[in-house]
Amino acid sequence: MNLRRLLVMCFLSVFASCAIGYSWLRAHPSPRLVRVDVGSLFEEQKKILAARLKPGMTDEEQKAIFLVAADYGKQVDEALNTIANECRCGVLNTAALVRMADAAETGIPDATDRVRQLLAQK
Repeated sequence: MNLRRLLVMCFLSVFASCAIGYSWLRAHPSPRLVRVDVGSLFEEQKKILAARLKPGMTDEEQKAIFLVAADYGKQVDEALNTIANECRCGVLNTAALVRMADAAETGIPDATDRVRQLLAQK
């Protein structure tokens, strides 16, 4: 009889602990994040713009290139907003990460390719 009581008490203790842990996790979810390598996006654009710069360009031609660069910055900002709204999460610049695990799945998915897709649509 005492063994049965002990087993029931152990089962109820484990069940109560699991219920409390589950409730706490539901009330305190971990933040959802994605990472985007913004530096590589701007590096790619920098190479494209550098190829268009030529010696002896007029001021108007240079201004046109700088306007393209400014417009690209706005497009990247809009794409990042779209990503944040799509996943309902925070967007983290990959450069802000101090260290990541070597494993393929780090818990913070990379959304850089999705940003490239959005930029290609514009």
